[in-house]
Amino acid sequence: MRDISLRHIWILSVLCGFLYFAGNSSLSLTDPDEVFYSLTAREMSAKGDALTPTIFDQPQFEKPVLIYWLLNIASAFFGPTPFAARFFPAVFAGLGVLGLYFLACLGFKDEQRAFWSAVALATAGFYFALAKTVFTDMVFSVFILYSLLFFYYAFDQPGRIREGILGFYFFAALAALTKGPLGLLIPGLAATLFLTYRGQLHWLRDRRVMTGFLLCLALVLPWYVFMAAQYGNAFIHEFFINDHWRRLIEAEHKGNDRWFFYPATILGGMFPWTFFVAAGFSGIYRRLKDRPGVFDHFLLSWFLVVFVIFQCAHSKLSSYILPVFPVLALLAGDVIGRQRGIRVMLLVMAGLFALLGMAFLACRHLYQPYVPSPLPGYFLSALFITWGGCIATLVLKEKLKRALSVLALIGVPFLIALFLLRYDIEPYVSSYSAAQYLPREGVYKTTILSSKPWARGLRFYTGQDIAVMDINGSNYFSPHPIPILNTLDKVKGFLREQKRTYAVLKKGAYNTLSTLDPAHFKVALLGRCGLEYVLTVEYLGNS
Repeated sequence: MRDISLRHIWILSVLCGFLYFAGNSSLSLTDPDEVFYSLTAREMSAKGDALTPTIFDQPQFEKPVLIYWLLNIASAFFGPTPFAARFFPAVFAGLGVLGLYFLACLGFKDEQRAFWSAVALATAGFYFALAKTVFTDMVFSVFILYSLLFFYYAFDQPGRIREGILGFYFFAALAALTKGPLGLLIPGLAATLFLTYRGQLHWLRDRRVMTGFLLCLALVLPWYVFMAAQYGNAFIHEFFINDHWRRLIEAEHKGNDRWFFYPATILGGMFPWTFFVAAGFSGIYRRLKDRPGVFDHFLLSWFLVVFVIFQCAHSKLSSYILPVFPVLALLAGDVIGRQRGIRVMLLVMAGLFALLGMAFLACRHLYQPYVPSPLPGYFLSALFITWGGCIATLVLKEKLKRALSVLALIGVPFLIALFLLRYDIEPYVSSYSAAQYLPREGVYKTTILSSKPWARGLRFYTGQDIAVMDINGSNYFSPHPIPILNTLDKVKGFLREQKRTYAVLKKGAYNTLSTLDPAHFKVALLGRCGLEYVLTVEYLGNS
């Protein structure tokens, strides 16, 4: 592709390498998801089983196997560290940025618009955050991106249809091994909708399409067939019914099941490029009414398929909508490349940074008991106000490219914030601090009593068995093979089984145990870590 610039590739690679890898060891693995994936990978490795995901010593069927392979590969190279766990999400995020650059060069035929599209994706707040977090969504989204990149390459370069179709199905298969059938459904529906817009559905009858589909099945089916043969209805019901169909019709997080959840995620997640994305939607709407281009139809098809699928599902999480972020970045890059209205948008962003700086000062005073040192708050306030002032000055001097570059580097202050506040943040996001009060497996075998959010983390950090105290509660949406103590009688029965029980509980659960009869149970608070109350409960017998 003649529009590709090696200089741009180098800049994007350095930008991604710095943003996505810097500080990845600053925080311990967080609850509940980072420890979930890392714990599963560790237990698979300990059992020597490369095919069956395992948690709490039992098979778990929530996600396919590829993410756990990646985690164990990284752990083999870098050791069992937070950096290792976050290594592949960071790598894939960088590959996603480069893939978007290649796609934008194909679609826009303009290296400037392609470059700024890639920059917008690389530095969008939500993409940046997931690049540094252990989720399946980043890996899954990048496979979707590459699948559609190869499809568009096949469509745009008629002499390369075979390579494009094979690439399309290859990456769709990897997506299906990362998160499930949506890995095939999303690119397949997006491609079909695009061909419908263009009036070229006959394209699907090409024999090379069937060859690619057979390749896809050859990659995907072995693991699914193995799991169905090995675990039968248990796997089929949990994976396909509970973790896929049930999420469509029932909300796991009921507070998220609102029509505006994903629109808000899209606009907020693309910060600091939110206004550019909004302008991009306006621009593509005008073109679709007048004379849409091939790339406009492609972006619209991609956006609609992803948005409609996840918008219709009742289980909503911010990370689910990540596959649409490349489209948002392309819209933003198109606006920047066309140089329409970006002066005003940059000035607005400069003002927002100044307000953000003042907000840090306000938060410092409002939440003073939770932030022991005032220096990080003051430093960050000054940093954001200076950042906004720098952008405004460059805009007023008509140095728009430099202002855009400063805007793109807004991730730097957030990395500084992470480093400065890491010790204050960690107790609120990770159960690592609470686990330091608890015995490790090998000291003596015990079962730790935990509130629901920290069960996976405590297992990960201690290796001990876990029981969950959740009065009037139920098992996890994807059930875990651990005791769920949902009545006070069950909790008392559990406490009677051990001479001493270590517990990490929410405040309400701690207060409940504090009311137990002191003639039978002695409750002692060992410490408080963020929202976690760490305590021991000794059973004194019936005397």
